[in-house]
Amino acid sequence: MKVIVAKMRLVTVLALASLNLACVPTIQTVYLTPEVKGKVLLFSPGEAPSFKPLTNVKAYHAFQSETATLSNQQGEYQLAPSSKVESTLLMAGHSLNYYPVSIQTEAFTVTALAQASTKMLDVETVNINSVIVQDELEGKPLLAEPGPSALKYCNLSYVKQLRRELAVHKVLKQSYPEIEPTELAYLQDQQQQTLMWIEYVKRSCNWENEDGYPRYRDMKDAREYFAAAEASLRD
Repeated sequence: MKVIVAKMRLVTVLALASLNLACVPTIQTVYLTPEVKGKVLLFSPGEAPSFKPLTNVKAYHAFQSETATLSNQQGEYQLAPSSKVESTLLMAGHSLNYYPVSIQTEAFTVTALAQASTKMLDVETVNINSVIVQDELEGKPLLAEPGPSALKYCNLSYVKQLRRELAVHKVLKQSYPEIEPTELAYLQDQQQQTLMWIEYVKRSCNWENEDGYPRYRDMKDAREYFAAAEASLRD
């Protein structure tokens, strides 16, 4: 019995020592944005819908326009990760976050979302296909219905971007009753982008009123809107 107790004490001591070591701050590189390998595609709807690479489109991590790069003849671009050296805790646990990437043409700018770890201790690479519809390139807005008034309690620029993603997804689905493998990949990427924007908008909403109480009715309306949006992506 004494041997068992001694072993249990040893295991406890080792576990506590490991936990204490994990809590010791360590100086190391932390990545603020992931590496992004992207491709920008121009979609032309009609009787013979098609995708083609879009060249000379400016791409950069949001708020880092000084690091902008241009898409090449294949519509491809690559963004290096940004980083800093800081004192950080090497604690267990993992979560994901969204990192906006600005895609800028002469007519307008859209934002793509790169999903990566909230705290990146190593370089993470994200691949993004961004679809721009011909009408948009000509300066014509492409937006789905505005949704309920409850969305005014969310970030309105995010809401507008979500409406744009929903509209692009609808155009693609309507244009391809029969989908080729390459086209399917673009549609799946657009669907994933739209799902991420739904979550991004949700995170931006503030449902507390001036007195700090929840706006239950608005919360309900918003939940129904988000659920309908997600369902439309799977139809």
